[in-house]
Amino acid sequence: MIEFFIAKKHIIERKKQSLISVIGITIGVIVLMVSIGIANGLDKNMIDSILSVTSHVVVANSGKIKDYKEVKDQIEKIEGVKGAVPSIATQGIFKYNGLFGGYVSGVKIEGYDLESAKKAMDLDKKIVLGSIDPDKINGILIGKELFGSIGASIGDEVTIISSENKEIKFKIQGIFQSGYYDYDVNMVILPLKAVQYLMYGEDVVSKIDVTLDDPYRARPISIEITDKTGIFSRTWGDMNRNLLSALSLEKTVMIMVFSLIVVIAGFVVWVTLNMLVREKIKDIGIMRAMGFSKQNIMKVFLIQGMVLGGVGIFIGTTLSLLFLWYIKNNSLDFITSIYYLTKIPVEITLNEILIIIGANFLIIFISSIFPAYRAAKMETMEALKYE
Repeated sequence: MIEFFIAKKHIIERKKQSLISVIGITIGVIVLMVSIGIANGLDKNMIDSILSVTSHVVVANSGKIKDYKEVKDQIEKIEGVKGAVPSIATQGIFKYNGLFGGYVSGVKIEGYDLESAKKAMDLDKKIVLGSIDPDKINGILIGKELFGSIGASIGDEVTIISSENKEIKFKIQGIFQSGYYDYDVNMVILPLKAVQYLMYGEDVVSKIDVTLDDPYRARPISIEITDKTGIFSRTWGDMNRNLLSALSLEKTVMIMVFSLIVVIAGFVVWVTLNMLVREKIKDIGIMRAMGFSKQNIMKVFLIQGMVLGGVGIFIGTTLSLLFLWYIKNNSLDFITSIYYLTKIPVEITLNEILIIIGANFLIIFISSIFPAYRAAKMETMEALKYE
C-alpha cells in the first residue's frame, strides 16, 4: 500500500516532531489510565472498608423488633443472603484507667449476636489480637486504633456507660481491624445480651443487619425482605448516599481534567500534520500530477496521524499497566504512612481500558482528518504554483 510507505517516510524524515507527538499521546494515556485505576481502587477500598463491619441491608422500623429470631430465619431463606445478625446500635461513653492515666471518650456501640456475626460478617477474620467468645457476656471487642491510643492489654477492664446511664464493666477480649479508620477508633462491639440490658432490659433488638453474597444486589433483595417481613429495610447505598455521590463527582471531575491532557496531545498531532502539509506542498502537487487521487493524498496524512497515535497509545497503555501492577504489589512508604492503607489499591476493568484506548484513537483521528483533508483538497496547479 503506497500511502503507508509515504506516510512512514514522512514520519522518519521528521523524527523530532514525530517523537514529540508520540510522547504527548503516551503521557496523556498514562495519566488518564493510572489516575482512573487508582481512583477506582481507592473508591472500592473505601466501600469495602465501610461494608467490612456494617451490613449491606438494614432491616428496622421505628420501634423494637420483638420476634427478631423468626424474622432472622425468614431473611436467611432468601436467595443471595449470606446471613442476618440481630443487633442494637447506640452511643455511649468508653472509660479506661491504665498505667498512663485515664481515658474517656464517646463511642459507637454495636451489640451483635456474635455467633451470627461470625458467620454473616466474617467478624472473626477481622480480629487481629485476642479472640471472640460468643458465650462470654462481659467481653468487649475494640478497634485497633482505639486499643493503641489507650495503651491497654488483652484482659484489661473497661467501663461502658449507656445513654440510659447504665454502667457495666467489660474485659477486653479481642481487637478488630475493619480497614476503615473511623470505625477502628470510635466503635466497640459488645454481645447482644449486654446491650439489651444496657438499653431495654428485655429480649428485643433495634435492627437486623443483613449481609449478602453480592452487595451490589442490595436493592432487589431489600425489596424482597420488606415484602416478606413487612419491616422497612434500607440498603448500604441508601445509608451512604452522600459519600457515594461525592466519590462519583470526584471521579467525574478528575477524568474531565486529565482528559484535557489527551486533547492537548491530539492538538500536538494536529500541529505536526499541519506543518507537514505546508512543507510538502510541492510533493503533494507532484503526487497529484502522477495520478494520485484526493483520497490517496488524504490517506497518506491520515495514516501518518493514526500511526503516531497508535504507537503512543500502545506505549502508554503498556507503561500504564506496568505502573499499576507495580504500585498494586509494592508498598510505598510515603503513602502508607499518611493513609490508612498497607498498599495502594488498584482497580481497572478491561472495558475501561478499551474505552480509554477508543477515546484516544477518536481524538487522534479527529486531529488527523482536518490536516489530511486540507492536503487532499489541493489541486495540482495550486500545489505547484509556489515552485
